[in-house]
Amino acid sequence: MIDLHIHTNHSDGTDSVEELLKKAELKKLEIISITDHDSVGAYYELEKNPEIRNLYSGKIIVGGEFKSCYDKVPIEILGYGIDYKKMKIHNIDMQKMQNTILEKLKSVCKKLGLKYDEEKTYIDMNDNMKKYAAYTLGKELLNHEENMKIIKEIGEFIPETFFRVHSSNAESPFYVDETIYSISIDELISRIHEAGGLAFLAHGFIYPFKEKDKTIEKILTTTEIDGMECIYTLFSEEERKKACELCKKHNKYMSGGSDYHAKNKPNVELATGTNRNVNIEKEFVQPWINLVKTI
Repeated sequence: MIDLHIHTNHSDGTDSVEELLKKAELKKLEIISITDHDSVGAYYELEKNPEIRNLYSGKIIVGGEFKSCYDKVPIEILGYGIDYKKMKIHNIDMQKMQNTILEKLKSVCKKLGLKYDEEKTYIDMNDNMKKYAAYTLGKELLNHEENMKIIKEIGEFIPETFFRVHSSNAESPFYVDETIYSISIDELISRIHEAGGLAFLAHGFIYPFKEKDKTIEKILTTTEIDGMECIYTLFSEEERKKACELCKKHNKYMSGGSDYHAKNKPNVELATGTNRNVNIEKEFVQPWINLVKTI
């Protein structure tokens, strides 16, 4: 089995690189890719500590998951086979950005009459469970029983999906336009290519596009993207089938992964997703796996 969508504590995962590689070895995974958000720190760590790399006998595709936007919706692009020393990452002041977003979300809570503990609702870049405003606030709101009635009226309310369902969704009262902090999809794809990598649309069907099928197909046909993540923990069987069909129709490569975050997504297991709904064999990525460097 393989898993090409994994996070460590270099972004918002809670496993260290060492812990992750030990788990990958225990599961006998053939190929993995550490795809931290806007970070290639895991690869610098492996370069500095080769003894950690030796804990895992399989292949590692150098990767990353980078923020971008399309039609005013925040999206991510997976870069595979990149030269991590040449990858130009869009660096912003994350602490300042997330604090700004958190204050906007808090103002929405006040308008809606939702309660939260001010002392527990803050951003801490050293705490992987408090790095992101949407997750931090979403989790805190569920700690107050008096919020349940309002939450029920709002609809789906899960900390892990709060960003997608609410804060990046223009139809939600919690919407915050984060695209002002992003670079365009074309610029990001260009940077991935300049770093020697292939660019894949990450989990396309989870974005709050108004017309998902049409928008995803437009991305595949009007940009220089190389492929798309077709197998993903939150995809239904129908969505997986659609994704694969779109890639075949437009001659794009296919990838897949669990989006493992350890404690930050406790229901998602490395390589197998939720309730073993992810099972990706090496043959699935055979058309492009030899085009990218592995370490």
